[in-house]
Amino acid sequence: MKNKISIVFIITSTLFFLLSSMLIMLLFKSSVPLPNLYNEKFETKDEFIQLVYSKTNYGYEKYNIYPSITIAQAILESNWGDSTLTQKGKNLFGIKAGKDYKNKLDFITNEFVNNKKIEVVQSFRAYDSYSESIKDYTNLLGKAKRYETLKQCKDYKEQAMALYACGYSTDPNYPQKLISIIEKYELYKYD
Repeated sequence: MKNKISIVFIITSTLFFLLSSMLIMLLFKSSVPLPNLYNEKFETKDEFIQLVYSKTNYGYEKYNIYPSITIAQAILESNWGDSTLTQKGKNLFGIKAGKDYKNKLDFITNEFVNNKKIEVVQSFRAYDSYSESIKDYTNLLGKAKRYETLKQCKDYKEQAMALYACGYSTDPNYPQKLISIIEKYELYKYD
């Protein structure tokens, strides 16, 4: 009995060592530096892109939300993570908060009414992490009926147009801004 336990221990230890070694080799082989996802800090635009991209798989597989769209919206809405809303509330996508939403921040924002830009005070959702922000964004676009047409889009250009048509933004230039960001940073390669 003692010999069987020893053999099982040796085999288990060896397998664990081999799997751990392979994982470490894969991580060091990566040509793109991985962001520190534990505390979600980033110093470069590429690290910001990788941070957001690392959280897009579920939204793409379940709801057809193109990773390029998610990344472009995070870039545009948060100014690469530098906006005050993002700094204070980890809100990467400018998602507004309703009256009953508990964790929120008020900010002055631009809205377009009859194609005229005006400033208004709005309540925005605040999160504890970027991961929470991306998860909420994914659930909003994936589950809300108003965004149902996103699921039928064939590419990032169609999805950018659909986001505006569904009312995600009141800026009439919103689709072109997203498309320009996607093309400038070649974000389509993540789709």
